[in-house]
Amino acid sequence: MCIMGLIKKIKSLIRKTILGYDISTYFFSHSGEDAMLQAIFSKKLASKTGGFFVDIGAYHPYKESNTYLFYINGWRGINIDARPGSMEAFKKIRPRDINLEIGIGVKEDILPYYFISDDSSMNSFSKDNLLRLGMYEFVKKEIPIKVLPLNQILDKHANSFDTIDLLTIDVEGFDLEVVKSNNWSKYRPKVIVVELYCRTIEDLFTNETANYLRELGYEIVAKNVILRDVASVIFVDHHFEY
Repeated sequence: MCIMGLIKKIKSLIRKTILGYDISTYFFSHSGEDAMLQAIFSKKLASKTGGFFVDIGAYHPYKESNTYLFYINGWRGINIDARPGSMEAFKKIRPRDINLEIGIGVKEDILPYYFISDDSSMNSFSKDNLLRLGMYEFVKKEIPIKVLPLNQILDKHANSFDTIDLLTIDVEGFDLEVVKSNNWSKYRPKVIVVELYCRTIEDLFTNETANYLRELGYEIVAKNVILRDVASVIFVDHHFEY
């Protein structure tokens, strides 16, 4: 039995002991994002052909990760996070992936990175977002960080993939800059997950990032709740059959 099979068997036994019954699910995302993605990619996961993801604002190899479920199912990808030291754990736990410690923005630049703590998922390039969420008072320091456009990163690593199945973006209010930094005619992920400032489905029709992706031909298929006014929204390319 492989190590992952043994781990799953142990988890199953623990669940059955604690709950009195077993459940077959295992998810890692903050608020069920990978459970929804598992359903969208169910055919591809069942085929065991692997896939490729790009995870921007990856934060941690498995805690609150939208991509770890896919990694342990044989996928690989590019993990990107701007926090200094963030990729040390990724290199140990996810060695098949390309792990990059850098920011993503519309142009090559040096930007202030508002650092709260190593454990915080709220570190951000967006001061406005931190002020809006009442988190700016917890910022301990501003760190100058290099940012590059997403298309430049993908150009550099284009030999590692034929197509991008999943793009996930969790950058605490810097999402519009990230999506605008891609070359959409060259790199068109099948599914995109973006953390956005929105409370209702109706809010998405006035959200700049959501409208930008809709104009590119992506359809909104799901929304969850992270905080009252923050959600992960899933977009699917209208050509992608799932």
